[in-house]
Amino acid sequence: MDARFENMDKIRLLEDHIYRLDVRGWLENEFLSWEWWILLFFLVVPWFIWLKLAKRDLLVESYLFGSIIIIITILLDTVGLQFSFWEYPIEFLPVIPRAFPFDVSMVPIAFMLLFNYFRTWKSYSIALLIMALIYAFIGEPFCEWIHLVYYIKWNYLYSFLYYIVVGIGVRALVLTIVSLTKK
Repeated sequence: MDARFENMDKIRLLEDHIYRLDVRGWLENEFLSWEWWILLFFLVVPWFIWLKLAKRDLLVESYLFGSIIIIITILLDTVGLQFSFWEYPIEFLPVIPRAFPFDVSMVPIAFMLLFNYFRTWKSYSIALLIMALIYAFIGEPFCEWIHLVYYIKWNYLYSFLYYIVVGIGVRALVLTIVSLTKK
């Protein structure tokens, strides 16, 4: 057998063992814990807020915006886990992405609401700055304090910069796409 496949088989066996340990730990220690219920809240409530507050005339643009945010957030979260920037002591489900409620609800919904309600670059930038400050310096420390996340080689300033860069970049991309489709 080719050495590549032998190595792949060894890795697969280790990954299967790790997954079984993860599922067992999740069932015994995490599932239905008070932290797990907070994660469920973080997953469900923002979407209800979104359904209540979303501007119907901007749904397609907003979903495009949110989808791009979700993709970027999941990708960067996976990379951050791989490089041990952070860890999630409590998982919503024992699968990747580990920070599912944050990656597909808390973060994108906040960005989508900004996109909906702050239509000029000036108002959007101010709102984005406020959101980034709240998420990076209040929300993330709170989540770390209640042990939903543990930062190893990461600090809140990096998160603040992430929110700003992604918020500006994705808005610029979506507005460009929208303007091209209207021509």
